[in-house]
Amino acid sequence: MAILSIFSKKKNAAQSMMMRESTTTTNMKNSDKVLLEDRLRGALWSFMAGDALAAPTHWYYGGTRQVIEDYGTKLTDYTKPKYYLAGSILNKSDLNGGGRRRRQSGGSNGEQQQQKTIIGDVINHGKQDLWSPRESIHYHATLEKGENTLEVQLARVLMKSIVEQSGKFDPDHFRESYIKFMMTPNSHNDTYASTCHRMFFSNLIHAQLPPKDCPDNDHHNVDTIDSLVLPTIVAMAESCRQPTADSASKVAAAQCLAVTRKSNLAEQMASQWTTVVHAALHEDSDEEFMETFQSFSKQTIGRLPNPKVSDSSTMSACYISQSLPGMLDMIAKYLSPKRKDPWNALLANANVGGENVHRGSIMGAILGARSGYNSGAVPAKLMDGLYHKNELAKEIDDFINAILLLSPPPSDNNTKDEKNEEL
Repeated sequence: MAILSIFSKKKNAAQSMMMRESTTTTNMKNSDKVLLEDRLRGALWSFMAGDALAAPTHWYYGGTRQVIEDYGTKLTDYTKPKYYLAGSILNKSDLNGGGRRRRQSGGSNGEQQQQKTIIGDVINHGKQDLWSPRESIHYHATLEKGENTLEVQLARVLMKSIVEQSGKFDPDHFRESYIKFMMTPNSHNDTYASTCHRMFFSNLIHAQLPPKDCPDNDHHNVDTIDSLVLPTIVAMAESCRQPTADSASKVAAAQCLAVTRKSNLAEQMASQWTTVVHAALHEDSDEEFMETFQSFSKQTIGRLPNPKVSDSSTMSACYISQSLPGMLDMIAKYLSPKRKDPWNALLANANVGGENVHRGSIMGAILGARSGYNSGAVPAKLMDGLYHKNELAKEIDDFINAILLLSPPPSDNNTKDEKNEEL
């Protein structure tokens, strides 16, 4: 796949630009802020929904046929994932590192040689039995209806980190938040953790490397589409905080990705992806957005996105080279004026199967931004069906307030205190 290098300027120059306080957002007209807030809200809710809707059919390579076999019909709403999944390879995955289980001399599994297993003892606490070679468990068996998978739970951690840093992305702060979240029992409910997380914590616990040196790559399962999930959030924040600082946004996205994984390919892709996120939030017309979107497509997959594609033909594995073309085609298809409907687009993605969870959240961010929250295109059921709806509503509000430099409304207690002081 042809991927253009986006580091045309020195990183240190871009990083110094990131340290400056942005005055552009502060000076933005109120009408522009209202529009940007509307697009952010649509993007963030749809980002959450795309992940949760697809969780029941994640890695269903039998497509719609397999979906109907397991759930009786195509998905039409949020659905609790099945517990057992025929053909699941969770039972072949390494609990202590990347990819498949490795056997040591004497025929014992590698994780049996360790004092602790990464899955079960360090992260995804208590879930190691679900990865047993004797079982065939769904990758998200422990999630409830409408509950988000681990990668989007980490996006929520990232959003909180940005809020705590006054709307700025700080890789060191996020790294600390990431480690604390992952190593805290019951911080999330997902069964699966991807290769990059297992390798990170294997390096941290078993190799006892410094946290900055823990990101790793098995050269197979790390250069994957889920690498764009967290950078999409950073791209939103930087795009609003510094709308004209293009190089700074690209560096921030690459830095975000490098917190959890080591991948030059994914870093370059995340950096270039910021241009699409920026255009989705800021371009006035869909035609203007499509110019940026099509440019990204030509630069990365060597062709224009195909809006006439059949949904089923976009099913793919997780690797960037396989999953990116279908994701771009689906965005183009459901961005057309007659189809501008994030809910049905994300349901269609869920029913495709394959690597649909992470591309669902990324698709949701773009489609939700272009539709906007108050347009009627984002239906109430999209928000209402999410398992953590109330928590998400507050986190989204806090995030938008922080990156747009808005003042949150005073609480009832604050109002009472102010009245008492006046009296």
